[in-house]
Order: sequence, then structure tokens, then C-alpha cells
Amino acid sequence: MKGRINITSKTTTRQALVLLTDVDFLGQLEAKTKPVDLEEITYGQRLELSDMKTVRDLILNPWRVLKDVPEEKVLRMSFFQVFAFSFSVVKELKRMAERDERTFTYSPTPEEVQAGYFNLNHGAFGTVDRIAQRLGMSHDAVFELPEKRVYAMLKIDYDTSNYQRKLNNIISKKQ
Repeated sequence: MKGRINITSKTTTRQALVLLTDVDFLGQLEAKTKPVDLEEITYGQRLELSDMKTVRDLILNPWRVLKDVPEEKVLRMSFFQVFAFSFSVVKELKRMAERDERTFTYSPTPEEVQAGYFNLNHGAFGTVDRIAQRLGMSHDAVFELPEKRVYAMLKIDYDTSNYQRKLNNIISKKQ
């Protein structure tokens, strides 16, 4: 069949990356992979993995970041083995991002918008800085914290903030 890419169990990751250059294959590939358990992932690892932009990043970065396997070694491995792990990591990161979106969605009031609510988004550094201050540790140490602990702290802060807003609103209506 003309234009068909033939990847077998003997195809190395290096060979597959050459074959897949400029090919959008993820939407067409039915990978029967189960998400890996990222219970032990650190906040720093999650941030590093969340910055994958290319197919090469998607395939190689999970091995480097989570398993400390050098790129040259991954490139010699079976593509199916490499892809199964990497794609499952990507699926789990997507699940985590969707969880965060559901948990931390907030619609500011017009007064909060006027006061500059949207200027408060300081991204990952803002999160790292807040946790470092809260726990009295260095910024670098925050990157080593378990991701699930960072999520729990952010959720507690978010829930407390929502409670305080509601309480203030109730009190102001009574006055």
C-alpha cells in the first residue's frame, strides 16, 4: 500500500521517529495502553512533562524524566515498548490536568475582575513560591514534593478561599 508506514516489533524508536517525522499519527493510532500509576511523581517532574510539545518530546521525555533512561538508550529500544509507556504517561498527565480543571475552576465576580483578578495568575512559579513560603522551604525543594501533596495543598487553599468569600458575602449582606 502506497504511503503506508510499517512499524514492527523490531523497529527501534530511532527508526520510528524518522518514519513519523511530520506525521500526525496520534489521532489514528489505537493504542491499547493503560495509564501508568504516577503516584510517586514529583511536582517538578509533572511540570517538566507538561511542557512536551513535539512527538519526539512525547516519546522520549517520559523515559528521561521518570526512569532516568538516556535518549540514546531509548532510541535503540523497541518502539512499541517505548510508545506504550510514553503514551500511557501522556494519558495520565491529561487525566491530572482535567482533574485540576474541574477542581480549580472559578468565575470571579465583576468586582474581583475590576480589582485585577486576572493579573493574579503567576503560573507554576506562583504555585512554587506560595508553597515554599507556606512550608518554609526553598523553591527547589518544592519541585521534589510529591505532586499529590502539592495538589492537596492547592485544594485546601482553594476551598478555604471559596469559604472565606462566601462568609464575607453573607456577613456583608447582614450589615
